[in-house]
Amino acid sequence: MFAEAALPPLYGSWLRAVTGGPIPAETKATCNHCAMLPQSDAQSANGFFHPSTKCCAYQPHLPNFLAGRILSDDDPSLAAGRRELEQRISKKIGVTPVWAGPGGIFGLLYRNVPSVFGRAPELRCHFLSPAGDCGIWKHRPGVCATWFCKHVRGDTSFQFWRLAAKLMQHVEQDLVLWCAAELKTGLTELLDGDSATSPHVSELGGEIDVEHYQRVWGTWAGREPNFYRACARLVDSLSWEQVQTICGPRVRILADLLRDAYTHLLSDAIPERLRVKQFQITGIEAGNYRVLAYSSLDPLSMPEALAGALHYFDGRPTEEALATILDEQHLRIDPALVRRMVDFGILEDCNHQQLLPILKTA
Repeated sequence: MFAEAALPPLYGSWLRAVTGGPIPAETKATCNHCAMLPQSDAQSANGFFHPSTKCCAYQPHLPNFLAGRILSDDDPSLAAGRRELEQRISKKIGVTPVWAGPGGIFGLLYRNVPSVFGRAPELRCHFLSPAGDCGIWKHRPGVCATWFCKHVRGDTSFQFWRLAAKLMQHVEQDLVLWCAAELKTGLTELLDGDSATSPHVSELGGEIDVEHYQRVWGTWAGREPNFYRACARLVDSLSWEQVQTICGPRVRILADLLRDAYTHLLSDAIPERLRVKQFQITGIEAGNYRVLAYSSLDPLSMPEALAGALHYFDGRPTEEALATILDEQHLRIDPALVRRMVDFGILEDCNHQQLLPILKTA
């Protein structure tokens, strides 16, 4: 048995409906004791996250139905998050019937300043408490719920969560518009994407465009929290099958891909033929190579003898490669280690087919 991932209740139920089973926890990505902070003053901060932000130098857009769940939930752990959301709504900046967002200035900085992720205290998530806890953890959006700095199964896990993130992204995008249509807001104005992503002078102390705000919100202007709560009630009543029907073929395709990735996530099978993938050796620690393959945030420690034997994986049958390594190098490689090298992108299946081009266009 394995520990199940601590997903938001709503998204957890949807993802379990897609996969048909429990989803393993990413136990290497420890949010309460961040694995990406420098462990000593001697370590360079380069490559690590800032202690005041961890990975939360990012401010998510809350889908209208998640904003409603936060406002409706009296869980004490959400008190600070509710207050922050209520303040965001009262300011009328970055708040529309589809998203309760951080405003356009954040997006402008995040898109145009290099290396801000996890390293820019000024962009620290407003829902992060002074102690570093997430104030909306129970109802955090898909971008937060599916991102991990490190993965138990390396690239195998990464591909699963990458698909889960893309699936939840499209579900959010479709459901927020469905809610707005069901509750009859200013639909024409909501199709203007620039109004939600470009900075407005009101973020710099200027006046709010009251006329535009009224058009967007329609009869819900002045009752924004009630609108968000109504969105939450609409979405809470949906089964996953109904969500798929509302969202359409793209979500169904992504769900099918995620189901296939889940099968790979649970499998320990070793491919019949393997070859070496491209990876980078960045240093030597305690006599072992520090290797980066699928992610710069998740290095592996590899003995020199093992690194020297990788060239035997050249497309010949895996059993033959292991036998030859034992015969010529006197090195016995455990099958579990072979699987780990596959998971972390050191070795790849010669019959591997890229399943994720859809992510570029979906």
